[in-house]
Amino acid sequence: MAIFAFDDVMATGVTGPLEMFNIANVQAELAGLPPEQRFSWCVVSVDGKPVRSSAGFMLPVDANASCASAAEVILIPGVNHRSGRDVVDHVANLPDAYLGWLKARHAEGRILCGVCSGTFVLAEAHLLDGRRATTSWWLTKAFRRRYPMVDLHPREVLTEDGPMVCGGSAGSWSHVSLRIIRKFMGAQVANACARIMLIDPNPASQAMHLAAEHLSSGRDETIDRVIAYMREHLDRELPVSELAALALMSERTFLRRFREIAGMPPGHYLQRMRVDRAKQLFEQGTDSLEAIVEQVGYQDLSSFRRLFRKETGLSPRAYRERFAMPVAPAA
Repeated sequence: MAIFAFDDVMATGVTGPLEMFNIANVQAELAGLPPEQRFSWCVVSVDGKPVRSSAGFMLPVDANASCASAAEVILIPGVNHRSGRDVVDHVANLPDAYLGWLKARHAEGRILCGVCSGTFVLAEAHLLDGRRATTSWWLTKAFRRRYPMVDLHPREVLTEDGPMVCGGSAGSWSHVSLRIIRKFMGAQVANACARIMLIDPNPASQAMHLAAEHLSSGRDETIDRVIAYMREHLDRELPVSELAALALMSERTFLRRFREIAGMPPGHYLQRMRVDRAKQLFEQGTDSLEAIVEQVGYQDLSSFRRLFRKETGLSPRAYRERFAMPVAPAA
């Protein structure tokens, strides 16, 4: 195993997998697996120097990239970021030699894992082109803009396509690690590690966190203006003719341009925005389901429940129970 560390790396993306692999070694011994089936690892940086974590403390490393060439599995954690632009700037400034090194390891058949924004590194090296992948839900727009050749599935917490394993959120290092443990040590050891670490071995979807804006693939002032208008009028029908007139386009041109920018037709985008608004209302208040459904432009509770579950993977009630802010006790 080789885990890459960079300045601003999320420390748990380095230390978390190491703890998991150490636990896996203990469980492998208890399960009677032979010694050669244990993990060994090194933490490396591009130049072999310690790196500063996103929390500000220094992380020691064992070696530089060249010393990790024999690793069967290479894991790239996420880095600290405030926006998708931060991540794009980070990967755009990676040394060409490092990206070339990753391509060489891929050519040798090594398993390459990206976690959270670490998936951008694999994509920057063009190792995910044409492959199924995921990334952190709120980085979806930036990822799609920069890497249109990747088959991105932002609802997934974890994807595996050949030797490429991608994890969604910053905490998905746990699921990526479990997948590697299962691959090399089997289900018994992986399940034991999951129980010890209290990790669901079947990760839930990221769909409940995705908003319509995260799924768009471009930016256009005219379409942005139309989307803002849609957001202000979620409680009523918005025919294509009205939206096209606002955009000063023919309906046909508007539909084509909207799909190019938003990644979906305006009707579907409107549904997503209504679901997003309903999610906010479920989280922030105690209004009844009926009142919330009416506020977002629906009258049929059954159809709204079906739409909400389709888009989030949860029923409205389950979403409220999971995410609603606790009500302060009465004085």
